[in-house]
Amino acid sequence: MQLRVEESVAAVALVAAEANYPDVSADILISRIWDSEIFAEYSEDDMSATLQKLAGILAKDGLGGLFNTACESLPNELVLDTFTITAAMFVAEGEVSQKHRAFLKEFQEVLGVGDKEAKAIIEDVIAGYSELKLEDYDIETDEALYFSALGNFVVSIPVERQRGGKIEDDKSFVAFSDDFGVLLKIDYFPLSGDVKKLIESAGEWAYLTLFLNKFIDDTVLAKFANSQLLYSEYLEEENAYFVVTDLPGSANVSVPQNDGQLTLMDAYRGFMALIVDDFCYTVSCQRIYEKQEELGSIESEVENLMNKIFDFIQTIQFSGEK
Repeated sequence: MQLRVEESVAAVALVAAEANYPDVSADILISRIWDSEIFAEYSEDDMSATLQKLAGILAKDGLGGLFNTACESLPNELVLDTFTITAAMFVAEGEVSQKHRAFLKEFQEVLGVGDKEAKAIIEDVIAGYSELKLEDYDIETDEALYFSALGNFVVSIPVERQRGGKIEDDKSFVAFSDDFGVLLKIDYFPLSGDVKKLIESAGEWAYLTLFLNKFIDDTVLAKFANSQLLYSEYLEEENAYFVVTDLPGSANVSVPQNDGQLTLMDAYRGFMALIVDDFCYTVSCQRIYEKQEELGSIESEVENLMNKIFDFIQTIQFSGEK
């Protein structure tokens, strides 16, 4: 597959970010790419489309395949610019760590950048970013994107750092949270050949029901004291299974008590399981409440959680989507 010039530059940067996961976050990747004049004419839609295309290649061909494709399409006159972007992603607290320098050395050799040129570029990058902090980027305004570890989806980051926004992730989940009770999480699992056969024989609804019920049993009911299942429904039109749980004292925010101690708030949490391409996803969100708060009916709480999850899913771009 032939990549356009800008795509080949972004692809090398994406490979560097994935190779150094979790030290290099998605918001750093996006910010560094957009700092380059190469992408000066790119709109947010252009950037999103480019990164979605690259994520699809990554999911199909892996890091090596994406990198080889990028190198084949990368013109010689942009090699130094590409190395500059790659180096820029590894600047933290005014320096490039020794570990990241080792990674950069590998990229330098493959890209064919000389030692003298590489040293000068790294020094310039450190000087340029030494006073720049990640908090200087307005995530909401820039619509920063998060790339899954396996390259199977891209999602707009729904939290802001100025509100205590945090991102926790691994190779099977990403969770977005802040100090005001936002908690949005995506768990994802590749479907093996045996599981695909099971889905074909038993039906998608049966698999999703069994999968999410076990997921809730293992990660919620067995983990959080006094938690309970409040509601479950298979959404036939959406091919998704949805449940709501009550988690007393298990929210991600706390409130001070009369004795000065902090106590975790209560929360309802909705979970939706669905299958997209070769992955099973569980998308979840919470609604925090205080014990003295007058809650709505179960029906209204369920509907609100379901709508929040659907709204969040709309911001996810899966690798198989056009």
